[in-house]
Amino acid sequence: MQFPFSQQRVLILAPHADDEVIGCGGVIQKFLKENSAVRVVIATFVKGRYHKFYKEKNRYEVYDGKQRLEELKRSHAILGVTDCRLLYTDEETVRYHSRLDAIPKIELITKLEAEISDFQPTVVFIPSKTKHQDHTALHEAALSATRPYFWNGSVIVYETDGEFSFYPNFFVSLTEEEMRIKAKSLEAYQTQIGSTLHPVNPETLIIKAKYRGQYIYSPYAEAFEIKRLCG
Repeated sequence: MQFPFSQQRVLILAPHADDEVIGCGGVIQKFLKENSAVRVVIATFVKGRYHKFYKEKNRYEVYDGKQRLEELKRSHAILGVTDCRLLYTDEETVRYHSRLDAIPKIELITKLEAEISDFQPTVVFIPSKTKHQDHTALHEAALSATRPYFWNGSVIVYETDGEFSFYPNFFVSLTEEEMRIKAKSLEAYQTQIGSTLHPVNPETLIIKAKYRGQYIYSPYAEAFEIKRLCG
């Protein structure tokens, strides 16, 4: 089956800025090429100062959230994304980043319902459950917000890293150019890039895409788990 990339309204829910590229950087390009509307919603974003652990240095270091905001803009410009919203943010006091699981689930569901009602998507991409609590919290809330008696469209799960359970049943082949653009858009997130052993690294991204491509005899691919497909 050839997935219909045209005439769609695509809502991509990302726990953090960079997850949308890791999981959906290829399909985003395909939807936009076919003139579908794409909106990215970043669940939590720090605009102030934030501590990040660097494995190679074995210590936490501080980066400025304003820099990451500029990185997001550059990354989305490379992909062609012009519609992006931040669900939870802050200026100086870090309240929500890595704390989505502390927000009452009904509050998070209600915010996602509002995004769905406003954008009226035909398909929603949600993150898989992973070792990161923000990913799992957003995944579970999104499944509730996309229940068919509230909104009846396609629900597709994408992978980032450290999945607890992810059983892909839908693979999208990527061209050399699409893969190059995806890697370049991830590279824009310089505050988040780790070593080649880290999942947030352009080289790691390419290796994963090659691995997923082997499932469908393609040079590169993105893998997804379809929860619901509506035609």
